[in-house]
Amino acid sequence: MLQTIKRHWKMLSIVFAWVTLEAIVRSTSLIMEYNNRGTPVEAWKPFVWEFSSTYMVFLLVPFIIMFDERFPIASKNWVNRLLVHIPLSVVFSIVHVAGFVAIRKLIFATMDEVYSMTDLNFTILYEYRKDLVAYISILIVIYAYREILRLRRGEAQIESSEEERIMVSKSGMFKFIEPSSVDWVEAAGNYVELHVGQETYMLRATMKEIGLRLGTQDFARIHRSTIVRRDFIDSIKPAMSGDKTLYLKDGTELRLSRRYNENLKLAS
Repeated sequence: MLQTIKRHWKMLSIVFAWVTLEAIVRSTSLIMEYNNRGTPVEAWKPFVWEFSSTYMVFLLVPFIIMFDERFPIASKNWVNRLLVHIPLSVVFSIVHVAGFVAIRKLIFATMDEVYSMTDLNFTILYEYRKDLVAYISILIVIYAYREILRLRRGEAQIESSEEERIMVSKSGMFKFIEPSSVDWVEAAGNYVELHVGQETYMLRATMKEIGLRLGTQDFARIHRSTIVRRDFIDSIKPAMSGDKTLYLKDGTELRLSRRYNENLKLAS
């Protein structure tokens, strides 16, 4: 989870700023609506209603990113992947509703007020309708963000030859790089990101496909979403969870999952 937040902190920061602004607008709009109806409401209540819901959605965004990176919709099995997202949207809505209700009850209690939901069944149905739209919107933002990154960073493809060089294009320029120059690789939905020095290129492939291309002699898969070049590893630090933190020579921190721990011992 922390790795996901670190890798996507720019996107999450933009989303946080946007949803915060939206929550402020909706809260103030509710205050004006109640006043126009002749039934004024205490100003803090609309803010609690809106921000509790908005921030619960925001807290769930990293989980959606993680899930989509593992089961991207834009893949050969996109129909099956899309169907998997349907039950996940239900879970998303349940956690969202349970979360904002708990937050509202807690804040209302500190204000010597009682927060209650009159019709739970109607509320769940009403919220799921909105949550489904929110879930789809989050996926659209994720894929739009990846597309922007692809255009900015450049796109790569494996050259069809025995050497299997990697051709990358950026700003209309094409060049070839050797697989051995790749420092590390991370999953990005239906793409993988190739980190080469200060540059990052998007390659339309799965982690399995790029893993086979790079091989296990010089590279090791350390997580389901990460591959690293062996000689680019600087140090490894054990963690309490049983996983390990892997430090690269450029200062990057990556998680070494217990599942892939043996990979570093192979071909070494």
